[in-house]
Amino acid sequence: MNRKMKFKRILAGLACVGALALSANAQAVTLDAGIFAPGAGDAANPIVFSNIVAGPSVFLDTINFDLGSFTHFNMTSTVNNIAAFGAPIFENNGDTEVVATSNTHLNVPLPDLGLPRDYHLHPAGLNTGGGIYSLTMWGSTPAAVPVPAAIYLFGSGLIGLVGLARRKMKAIA
Repeated sequence: MNRKMKFKRILAGLACVGALALSANAQAVTLDAGIFAPGAGDAANPIVFSNIVAGPSVFLDTINFDLGSFTHFNMTSTVNNIAAFGAPIFENNGDTEVVATSNTHLNVPLPDLGLPRDYHLHPAGLNTGGGIYSLTMWGSTPAAVPVPAAIYLFGSGLIGLVGLARRKMKAIA
């Protein structure tokens, strides 16, 4: 059997295994985290989905959320008996992925899209037997960063250099 034929058989086998794994064993759960607000969705009072039972084998869930008046999204996860767990962030406007898969999202800036639920997570993984996971989510708005004194020092030094250059140009002329 030549190499090309072996490669085709291996590829066909992998496609069949993938189709079988996703066909009867895939599960999808849709949850709503609501609209984040101070007191219900901030760092002191996060939204917690605990002990979500993962579907058999491969699973892909959906959690809709809206940051409300917050500008940044945060999420941590804990898993039990789940392999390769992660949760990318998608816009609900066209289902476009905006943040790559991760099991933790900290201070991710997300603009307000003006939808009832602007974004959704797709927690996904491989249940290796009795798998459960928990998510803790909250919105935040980072404090404004003050302009450091170094910028003022740099600016005054630059003005001084310009003054020296002008003085030098006058001396040459």
